[in-house]
Amino acid sequence: MTFFFEIRNLSIAIFLSGVIVLSFSSCKEEGDVIFHDSFEYYDIGVPPTGPWTGSGKGVIRVDSTRSHTGDLAIYFESGEGFSERAFLKLVGTPVFPFAYNRMRGSFYLWLEEASPDGIHWTMIQASGPNKDGYSSDVRYGGQHEKRLMANYDTKGRNTDCWQHSAVSIPERQWIKIGWQFDGSKNSARFWLDDQLIEDLSIDGKGQDCLADDLAGDWVFPRFDELLIGWVDYQTGGGTRRFWIDDVKLYH
Repeated sequence: MTFFFEIRNLSIAIFLSGVIVLSFSSCKEEGDVIFHDSFEYYDIGVPPTGPWTGSGKGVIRVDSTRSHTGDLAIYFESGEGFSERAFLKLVGTPVFPFAYNRMRGSFYLWLEEASPDGIHWTMIQASGPNKDGYSSDVRYGGQHEKRLMANYDTKGRNTDCWQHSAVSIPERQWIKIGWQFDGSKNSARFWLDDQLIEDLSIDGKGQDCLADDLAGDWVFPRFDELLIGWVDYQTGGGTRRFWIDDVKLYH
């Protein structure tokens, strides 16, 4: 079994037998690719290893029934409520810290059916500590009528803020999800199939918050963790089934 990633223009496939294969890459898309996992080098039927760990009680496994490129992708199945989330988590080296605390990434998603109206869900979360002793999460997901939403939440302060979009997430097709979280500017951007979704852009504030400990400000942390997958924060939404492939992170 192997795992594979690209870091700073260097493609690395590490075979657990001890053999390491290196190849240089000059790929430029949204920027220099510093991490790329196509999930082609893992064992089928079990969670991916290497740089990834799972989070939540949901199902996560390498799967050959559907893929965007190659033969394999990651199949996820999440349930109702936070404990039944299905996330892959990336922490520490070789990815973190990001230069200028600016994280940009993309992946391909095939979603059977999004969460129903009124269920708040997240599919991307970047987290870390803030300098004033609390931590915060910057998220993209959705809530109303399967429409996309940006969300900002904190631990150690009472916030939970949002920015809703008029755009619904497509279902039953491969779509490209792209995002940027810029901690130096407290700004966030979201792309769907390489098209910027303007009403999901954040520059310091969103539309509103449930609480006001930070006066409505979205104060981004020093990012040290990335989660991709799905969580429904409420019960009653049923089961989410989806695939993720070709995860990339950029300068």
